[in-house]
Amino acid sequence: MKTALFILVFVLGLVIVTSILMMNPKDGWIGMGIGGAAAGGGGNEYGSKKTMEGKIKKVALIASILLMLVCLFLPFVK
Repeated sequence: MKTALFILVFVLGLVIVTSILMMNPKDGWIGMGIGGAAAGGGGNEYGSKKTMEGKIKKVALIASILLMLVCLFLPFVK
């Protein structure tokens, strides 16, 4: 059981990191080298881009809450 929880922690961590890296940078800081420069800066504020951003934020939020709960539960599992 403990091994399964460690694997879940690892997978949730990967999901959080991936979803954060996929988010659109608002200030053009670190994401400009990854994909922000190719987008041209301005871009469409409405449409699929905005809804995809919302879905990515929800995935990151849910994964981080689950990670916190698993990490709190982990010391009590034998």
